[in-house]
Amino acid sequence: MRQKPSGIVTLITDFGWAGEYVGALKGAILRVNPRCLIVDITHQIESQNILQASFVLRKSYSYYPPGTVHGVVVDPGVGTKRRAVVVEKDKYFFVGPDNGVFSGLLSAGGAIRARKIARKEYFLTPVSDTFQGRDVFAPVAGHLSLGLDPAKLGPKVKNLVRMNFPEPRRGKKHLTARVLWADSFGNLITNVTRQEYARKLETRFQIQGRGWSIDRLSRTYGEGKPGQPLALFGSGGLLEISVNRGNARNTLGLNPGNSFTIQWRKKI
Repeated sequence: MRQKPSGIVTLITDFGWAGEYVGALKGAILRVNPRCLIVDITHQIESQNILQASFVLRKSYSYYPPGTVHGVVVDPGVGTKRRAVVVEKDKYFFVGPDNGVFSGLLSAGGAIRARKIARKEYFLTPVSDTFQGRDVFAPVAGHLSLGLDPAKLGPKVKNLVRMNFPEPRRGKKHLTARVLWADSFGNLITNVTRQEYARKLETRFQIQGRGWSIDRLSRTYGEGKPGQPLALFGSGGLLEISVNRGNARNTLGLNPGNSFTIQWRKKI
């Protein structure tokens, strides 16, 4: 039995709030389904950061009612030969480009069905070469929110594009990690996972920068003195470098893409 639609469409994009992009995207959905409930998960994905979009999608989609349509438009290859797809997993529908934004869903395991979005009668016309989020993904999401069978959109797709999560580099007495992105508070999200490294970080370690250092794992953002840097595992399960009541990105000299070293101060 096919999953009943919830009437909800969520959006994850890197559009920001300037310009007409978010408004046009929502309008294209409402043009198909005027009663659709549209939820902004975020429009603050860092520009063209497919990996971040994939992570945010994986960590947020399951909190919505079954039958929800999740639209992901982080699409640096818009207008090229990259495929437009609809994906079904865990009683949810996902719409977006096949460029790696669904990597988090793929890595989580479980059954996935995917189809190429090919039937142009479900698009807005004419289709822009540079804004297919509005002209393809949004109206398709609107139709799915009304109960459209994805099989009507196009042929089955195998081998969705998958991006590998960057692993820290292990040394004998250190770990070289990377800052993946910064959240809106300036917390620096890294590629050090709780599952892999939580126990190791309970022993003595040191992260050192210009004029600052961290040598213990915190539990909350409010530990220590205001302005003091700290490290903790956030709700997404990744190690974060933060500043108590401050902005780590602005004050610590670390930015997305930068590498940093965790020195092990005790044999583990």
